[in-house]
Amino acid sequence: MMKRVSTILAIISLTGSAAIATAAVTLTDLMQTSRMTVVKVDRVTGQFLCAEHNKWTAVARGDLVQVAAGDIVRVERGEGRARLTVLRTAAEELTSPER
Repeated sequence: MMKRVSTILAIISLTGSAAIATAAVTLTDLMQTSRMTVVKVDRVTGQFLCAEHNKWTAVARGDLVQVAAGDIVRVERGEGRARLTVLRTAAEELTSPER
């Protein structure tokens, strides 16, 4: 009886560990795909070129008003066009002491 309980607890423990590892990978993937470095901005089409993915990403045109090359941004996808939030400007990135 005790051996069965130990075996069941071991299986539950391993299953839980795998679920946590999967969730961590998913969170990391989410952070990496939502944080981007702006290379170039095309305000006419409402897109910016992302350094990490080397592709153009369409966002709401109004979100690109204050965006410049070198800015670190977060993209939140939802209904319609994606929304862009500036996390750190290029000037802040260059003067940051955390290199």
